[in-house]
Amino acid sequence: MNSENFVANDNLKIWDEIFKKRSWGKYPPIPLIRFVARNFFAVPERQSVRILELGSGPGANLWFMAREGFCVYGIDGSPAACEIARQRLRDEKLDDRIGKIVVGDYFDQLDQFADEYFDAVIDVESLCCNPFERTRQIIARAFSKLKSGGRMFSIAFADGTWGLEGEQVDHH
Repeated sequence: MNSENFVANDNLKIWDEIFKKRSWGKYPPIPLIRFVARNFFAVPERQSVRILELGSGPGANLWFMAREGFCVYGIDGSPAACEIARQRLRDEKLDDRIGKIVVGDYFDQLDQFADEYFDAVIDVESLCCNPFERTRQIIARAFSKLKSGGRMFSIAFADGTWGLEGEQVDHH
């Protein structure tokens, strides 16, 4: 196993433990809502729009997009998070909008989807948890899954901050 796979596998285990222990992410971030609204709200047949989230976690973003009528797909390394997402969509009677929610490393899991399949691929602070070169490879694979004219949305933590609250990280 190379060091990048070791880091990725460690990250997946850490996040699975986090998702098992506490609630995380009930609502989507405002920039994602704006992205979806600007690009897809005018589509007359929303259920025909397929959106994939990399690092979908417990499904806050999937829930929002499914609630708005889009067909959602997610990949997350945490089995606990994927089950929470599925259950939330079932509880709100949105499970008919689930294309697929896959457990695994999205570096590998992207290969199960056909090229030019998705209208959008989103990432909310997930790609930045990977080594730089691996992130480049994941983005290249994600772009190959986008339809012509498809869009990618990504938010990453800013240097020196943790989370959207802007708390300073101690660099010592």
